[in-house]
This record gives sequence, C-alpha cells and structure tokens, in this order.
Amino acid sequence: MTTDPHLTPADATVAVRSFPRRFRALLARPDDEDRWDPDEIGRRLSADGTSAADHVLAADGVLALLDRALEQGAGHDDVTLHPAFADLAGATWDDQHTPVPALLDQLEATATRCAGRIESVPTDAWADQVGIAGVDAPVGLLTVVRQGVGVVADHLRATQRIITEVR
Repeated sequence: MTTDPHLTPADATVAVRSFPRRFRALLARPDDEDRWDPDEIGRRLSADGTSAADHVLAADGVLALLDRALEQGAGHDDVTLHPAFADLAGATWDDQHTPVPALLDQLEATATRCAGRIESVPTDAWADQVGIAGVDAPVGLLTVVRQGVGVVADHLRATQRIITEVR
C-alpha cells in the first residue's frame, strides 16, 4: 500500500473527489469516452487474477469503509475503527453483475459522500487518537484517511496496468 505521510485533509478531499473521474477515464474506450467494453473491463489478465472492474469495486468499498470510519471517529474519543481495507480484496465484479456505468456512478456517489465527510471533520479531531483494528498503537483519523487514499490509489494504478495489458 502506498501511503503519503504528507497528505493533508484538503489534499485527501481533492484526491477522493478525483478518483471517479480518473477511473472513468481509464475504463472508457479511447475512441468513445462514453462507452465501456464489459469484456475488456472484466477480463482477468493480471498476475493476481483480478480485473479492472474488480479494482473499481474494491476502490468503492475502501471509500465506503473510510466514510464509515470517519463518521465513527470524528469528534469521539476512544473509538475503535475497523477499516480492514485488505479484507475487500475478495469481492469480484462477476459476483455483482453491475453494469459498468452503474458501477462508476456508485463509485462517484461513494467518493462524493466520503470527500464531504473528510471536509466535515473538525480541525482538532485530526489529532485525536482512535484505535484501529490490526494496528499495535492508536493512530489518528488522518492516518486512516492516508491509508484509505493510498489503497484507492493502488487500485487505480492496478486498473491502469490491467487496461493497458488488455488493450
């Protein structure tokens, strides 16, 4: 997972808002930006057996989990969060049977909600310590945001690699 230790809440908000547009741009056919090829997006060519659509689905799951973690953690002391971002790796697009435009719309809605939640966190809450499952020591909300943004960025890069290989 790529985590930027210098990512600010404002930077995270911009990144989260940009993810849907960036995924759409990667998945769109080069000759028609409003058309997606489900066979191309669902093809499993990567070394780990995931498709580009699987990565979009996982990115949506990470942002939804991040949104819930922020909702639980902002303004509360001693909250235990469970952002098990790695646990989302098992979901596949084949299980969902969601049309590509609906999948991308879902990602857009989740990212918009998550970015709004990041913006709503009071400045003093970023320094508050909260417990996170799987971490030895309590960490702040900003660390959770940095991890979430890093995981989604990794999914974006994986999507790019897969689409490049497929095309």
